[in-house]
Amino acid sequence: MMFLTQDEVAVLTGKTRKTSQKQVLEAAGIHYIENGIGELVVSRAHVERMLDGKSQEASPAGPNFASLLRKAS
Repeated sequence: MMFLTQDEVAVLTGKTRKTSQKQVLEAAGIHYIENGIGELVVSRAHVERMLDGKSQEASPAGPNFASLLRKAS
């Protein structure tokens, strides 16, 4: 799967409320978007790179979440 499930986002953040999940993800430097039904969408590859101590810039392949956020605004 390309993205974490909602259960995996809860395990990763240790939080069940979306507002709290966002705070944890942002503090950890993990990029996410909120989809049309209000779920947080988190790239599995990005999280794996972050947990392995590699930055997003180290591997530019994959979704550019910053670009998606700018287009959605």
